[in-house]
Amino acid sequence: MKKGLSLFAIFFYLVICNLGYSQSGESKFKMVIINPIEKKVSPLFSSFTIVNLSFADINRNLQLYGKEDGTIRFYIKNTGTVLLQELKVILNMTDSVPGITCGKNQTIKQIKLGDSTLVVIPIAADEKLKDGKVQFEIHVSDPNSDSTRTAQLIIPTRAPVKTPLFTWVTPKATIDSVDFSVVKITGVLKTSSDITGLRVYINDQVPNDNKSFEVLATENLNEFRIERTVALNEGNNEIKIEARNDEGTTVSDSRTINYSIKKIDHAYVERRLALVIGNANYINSNALRNPINDAEAVSSALKDVGFTVLKYLNADLKTMKKAMDIFGEKLQEYNVGLFYYAGHGMQVKGNNYLIPIDASLKVEQDVDYDCVDAGRLLGKMEAAGSKTNIVILDACRDNPFARSWEGRSIGKGEAGLAFMNAPSGTIIAYATSPGKIAADGTGKNGIYTEAVLKYIKVPSIPIEDFFKYVRVEVESKTNSTQTPWESTSLKGNFYFKIK
Repeated sequence: MKKGLSLFAIFFYLVICNLGYSQSGESKFKMVIINPIEKKVSPLFSSFTIVNLSFADINRNLQLYGKEDGTIRFYIKNTGTVLLQELKVILNMTDSVPGITCGKNQTIKQIKLGDSTLVVIPIAADEKLKDGKVQFEIHVSDPNSDSTRTAQLIIPTRAPVKTPLFTWVTPKATIDSVDFSVVKITGVLKTSSDITGLRVYINDQVPNDNKSFEVLATENLNEFRIERTVALNEGNNEIKIEARNDEGTTVSDSRTINYSIKKIDHAYVERRLALVIGNANYINSNALRNPINDAEAVSSALKDVGFTVLKYLNADLKTMKKAMDIFGEKLQEYNVGLFYYAGHGMQVKGNNYLIPIDASLKVEQDVDYDCVDAGRLLGKMEAAGSKTNIVILDACRDNPFARSWEGRSIGKGEAGLAFMNAPSGTIIAYATSPGKIAADGTGKNGIYTEAVLKYIKVPSIPIEDFFKYVRVEVESKTNSTQTPWESTSLKGNFYFKIK
């Protein structure tokens, strides 16, 4: 016990002496006991390090833009055995970079043993800043010990964008010609402030079509992709884009598109053929609510937009196969083929089947004999050589083996239709995503078909955008429980209604 007290007394005495040395400078002690139990001693020394060096800007993209502020941040950590009384911080640029100002000198007071202090150095850039990079050197020194630590940081720089800068994506060529009256124009817009206006001019006139631009942010800061469809006039169409932001207005260079209407060339006329099948009154299962109404409404809408329609309601197996054969033969004389199906559908072992009303599926193996493989229809369309093929499947997307034919909106086991790759020139549209269930709906038409009918007569919508609108509509009405899906390998433009 006395030995322990003696060690403690020695430790206490040396600490008091050390304090006197550090504050008055009169003591001559150079040693301090670090661990009295092990009786180890260590010299008094000052030491520090720079850690977590980083740059932060307002836009958080780790780049310094013209007319933008940022900060260099780091910590100074006391790694010695004495209190750091005072540190000098100096920031230098290795090369002179016009357009950058920064705080260069700071004094840091008293950092305790083991503690860290955050240092923040403000940086500002003005309109003189150019694209490139700037290297900063940080010097931290201790006047009491002549110790110095340095660190480097390289920051990319970007010149400020004032008025918007527009770059064409499509049409890429300055002068182009098309044989279709509606085209999509796209470009990239760079702006350092909010976009306040976008306008398209065709032959110096603003089109009166009530259409707006779609603006999508890219992965780059202050950069946006803009898209819009425009209806062309016969002859030359000089197209310009006007963009405005808080700094001013920019008008792009022009693109000229020539559109010629071939009034006599019947080879040009887009001939359209559709096969529509609606199955509802199933003999060996519950009847479905909407497929007949859906098929009738879709047939009428397709006729209104120029399709010759082959319509079959409550078709048995023989009728469905014969209808597909007739459709495949006739399609050879048409430019566009469309197949619409509403009714029961299922996937078995990765293949999709459309179910006739007379199907009697006692065991799973009967599906090859009592149902129609969707691939049969795709094969007919591909063999016909039509330029554009469209397949729309508003099937129940459920497996009747697993759910005992209890309705279109619920199911168990292997649900939904399997994903199918679209042959070249084809788009396949599903009422919901692969493996999921499509709702039958409680109204006159199914939820998916109702959305199709809503947009099919809207002019100048590219088919890809058409199905986007349908998807948004269905998700909105089903609280995002049903998401329509497409597989596409289209090679050209298609619009259900042009004007």
